[in-house]
Amino acid sequence: MLAVAIVDGDPLARRAIRTRLAAEDDLVVVGEASDSATGIELVWNRRPDMVLIALSLPDRSGSEAMREMLTISPQTRVIVLAVDPDEDAQMHALRMGAAGCLPKATDLEVLPRVLRGVRAGEAAVTRALATRVLEQVRMLDRGGLDRFRPVRSSLTQREWEVLDLLVEGTPMREIARQLDISLTTVRSHVKHVHGKLGVHSRDEAVRYVKRLRRALRQ
Repeated sequence: MLAVAIVDGDPLARRAIRTRLAAEDDLVVVGEASDSATGIELVWNRRPDMVLIALSLPDRSGSEAMREMLTISPQTRVIVLAVDPDEDAQMHALRMGAAGCLPKATDLEVLPRVLRGVRAGEAAVTRALATRVLEQVRMLDRGGLDRFRPVRSSLTQREWEVLDLLVEGTPMREIARQLDISLTTVRSHVKHVHGKLGVHSRDEAVRYVKRLRRALRQ
């Protein structure tokens, strides 16, 4: 039996998924949660094989909750369900360890097959997202490890973009111009990077990333 937990603030969505999975002999829903705190507790207590989690939850993002779930239960595979077609947010979820990211509008008739595929080691992504992943792979091939980013990271896509430019020695105003954001926004991203990496200056953040990438070359 494949034990599945559902974490979604929408009770109708949870009921629809539960009803569909109940029709399968090899799938069982072992718990439901309407927010991340309850979902994390559910994973702690039940250690499900798989979690279906909404990307947007009432108390925090599904990606953030997923990080804690995978720390608690590394063998659990998490599929993120997204309402918003924001590919950056979905890519961020994949980098943080999601086994897949699907639109919440996905036909529930195919869901059991998707879950079995993930159990067999397949990734659950749309064609559009798969194309985006391939683009990222090609970018890594061109740039080598100069812009390597960990698969699981607390930094957002935009924070990594800012940090990559800092590593290259790009001035703050030029970062704002290249990313088409305000200087205030750049400074805000840098502040968040400092907090997440546990450093106190731009120079420390740059050294942190350079050490990480240097270690991978060895």
